Amino acid sequence: MKKITMQLKSKYKKFFIFLMLALWPFIFLFPLTSNFIVMGNDFDLIYFSYKKYITELLFEGVIPLWSPFEATGMPLIFNPFAQFFYIPGWVNFLIYLVKNQLTLSDYLIYTISSLSIYSIGSYLWLRELKIDFWPAFTASLIACCSLKLTEILRFPNAAHASAWFPWVLYGVTMAANFKNKAKSFLIIFFSFLFILTAGYPYFIAYSFFLFFPYTFLISFNVIREKLLLNNNLETKHK
Repeated sequence: MKKITMQLKSKYKKFFIFLMLALWPFIFLFPLTSNFIVMGNDFDLIYFSYKKYITELLFEGVIPLWSPFEATGMPLIFNPFAQFFYIPGWVNFLIYLVKNQLTLSDYLIYTISSLSIYSIGSYLWLRELKIDFWPAFTASLIACCSLKLTEILRFPNAAHASAWFPWVLYGVTMAANFKNKAKSFLIIFFSFLFILTAGYPYFIAYSFFLFFPYTFLISFNVIREKLLLNNNLETKHK
């Protein structure tokens, strides 16, 4: 009974931690969250327009594979601004389904949620590196409030592409620790898939300069030991 109680407390603690990591970006960016100020740049005219166009046509039973509004027309599904194949992006259609509309404020909330994804992924990665709780938790909160991450919120595709970078690092680190190979594979696969489909090609190119060197370096036992990644390596891995 005592063991079950401890497990429940541990689960509630983890849930509270993840909840705080997810909510903090919305609290920190309260002027945007509350719609007191609006996002500028291309946020409305390019990114939101595509999402609104796609969701409204889908709601009418039309799959918008083609956009006739640019030049003589172009394939909409291959336009990175449309973010057509980004699975988390389809939450906008669910919002439209519930509210019968998709507003600029709804889309801004969706964009800010990328910081929540980044924050949780960063925390999990740091904890997998055996970083103590408070440094990992604090660093994750601070990182998602950095000028660079908050600055790219005006580019929703870039914000969501960057959100999955720490998740890939988390999956690679988990694999390097020889822990749960199936889970680490799925984390790496889907996180990188989301980066590829988030609709910001620049970050796809940048990712190779981060993930490949990190994977290469972390594959060495000496580096893993320095980072305290794996204190219980089986003899065959030593």
